[in-house]
Amino acid sequence: MKKTGERIIGQGKWLVLREETFLSDSGEETSWESVARASNTYVVVVVARLVPSERYVLLRQYRQAIENTVIGFCAGTAPVGSDPETEALRELHEETGFIGRIVGSSGPLKVNVGLSNDDSQYIFSAEIDENDPRNQHPRQELEPSEEIEVVLLREEDIPAFLLREQAAGRMIGPGVWYMFGVRPRLMGHA
Repeated sequence: MKKTGERIIGQGKWLVLREETFLSDSGEETSWESVARASNTYVVVVVARLVPSERYVLLRQYRQAIENTVIGFCAGTAPVGSDPETEALRELHEETGFIGRIVGSSGPLKVNVGLSNDDSQYIFSAEIDENDPRNQHPRQELEPSEEIEVVLLREEDIPAFLLREQAAGRMIGPGVWYMFGVRPRLMGHA
């Protein structure tokens, strides 16, 4: 497949809709519509756990695009060229009020590849020291467009919580569902 052309169909404040043309290996011209971010950004996602209680940090966040609440992880956009780890910790603090430390990273991932050609994402694991005085009374620093409730749960309580949230009509983010809602059977073990 070789790209032969591109035109912008529409552009808003946050997104650009493009039509791209390609020449397939068999010589046929095809077209594809894709979405790109209007600014040069990437996404950070933070899977955070409080220590020593071992509770995970989930968010109950209203999402305008679907006019509903989604259960997810801390996440946000950051400008290309910035340090992803620093941006992840900033996002964690803004959305939850907690100060954490990164303990693992995915490196850059491509997501939404059927929809976008530039949607890069980093997934981080973070630990939050509950005994740190800065984490005793966390205060969110939300933007006006954000409505976020922090939910702290032990791992064994999360699957039932997700089912209750679904029954109440809320949506579950795929990362949260994959990590806690579905337990794949590996090598015959349940």
